[in-house]
Amino acid sequence: MLVVDCDSQATTTTCFGLDPNLFVKQEETLYPFLSFDRQQTSLDYAVQKTSWPNIDIIPSMQGLYDAEYELATSSGSGSSILKDRLSQLRDGIEQIGRNYDIVIMDPPPALGTISIAVMRAANCLLVPLAATMPDYTSTSKFLDMLSVVAEDLENAQVPMQMDFVNVICSKFNTNDKSQQGMFTKVLKSGFGAELLSTPVLESAEISHALSRWKSVYELSKPIGATQTYKRCRENLDEAFGNVEKEILMSWAIEDPLEEIVRSTQS
Repeated sequence: MLVVDCDSQATTTTCFGLDPNLFVKQEETLYPFLSFDRQQTSLDYAVQKTSWPNIDIIPSMQGLYDAEYELATSSGSGSSILKDRLSQLRDGIEQIGRNYDIVIMDPPPALGTISIAVMRAANCLLVPLAATMPDYTSTSKFLDMLSVVAEDLENAQVPMQMDFVNVICSKFNTNDKSQQGMFTKVLKSGFGAELLSTPVLESAEISHALSRWKSVYELSKPIGATQTYKRCRENLDEAFGNVEKEILMSWAIEDPLEEIVRSTQS
């Protein structure tokens, strides 16, 4: 698996144990590939190993934000240049993605030019949503704006091509009656089939792990109560299992025409 940190805040890079202020240089990020004076024609230069077996990363740091300005500047130079610039990351991901089963891209939180380039490069979208009404409203507005951007890109002949768009609820408190009742109804009404059925539950074990810059899966033993740890692991397994199912289904229908031809030949 390859993780591509496309956000200059570099939280994902930090979670993988790389301090972006000390150990990541601008030339080790996506910047040389996305810069106006393009210095790299392949993303191979930026791939680094992590401490996790079979997980590589393209890290980020604050200097990646320079690419945001440069992409925005070039987008005003004509439709053909805009098309090329927004397709640049997609082409690079497709090329390097042949070496991996899955490529995960973490975009900036706002719909700027880098985020749009990420959406153009991605073939699916997973949107985390914390279980609060402000987060629900914010996510709904984001998806509305994304729909407008997708239409604009379609008109510019640089369409997004998503196999699926899913929303996964996080920080869900089963002891909160308002979340169990009204909020759950609002989520199902607002997102319908796009909402994954199993939310990530709020758990003290997740908080304990994050305070150590770890995930629950990296803990060698429970930090709190054993039963709390067990419930947390079971919930995460189920929630992420649903994401895995969506990925596997998208692989199964990736080329329906090829499947029809294969069935006919057999």
